[in-house]
Amino acid sequence: MREKILGVLMVLFVLCFAAIIIEETFLGGRKRRRLEKEARRRRQSDGE
Repeated sequence: MREKILGVLMVLFVLCFAAIIIEETFLGGRKRRRLEKEARRRRQSDGE
C-alpha cells in the first residue's frame, strides 16, 4: 500500500515538473510574465 502511494506521488511530481518545463520553454512563460509586469507598471503610472 505504501509503495502505491509513493509511486502515485512520484508520478504527480514528475507530471508537474514536466508541465512547468513545457510552459516555460514552449509557451514563453518568462516572456509573458515580463510583458504582464510592464503592462501593470504602465497602468499604474497612467493612473497616477
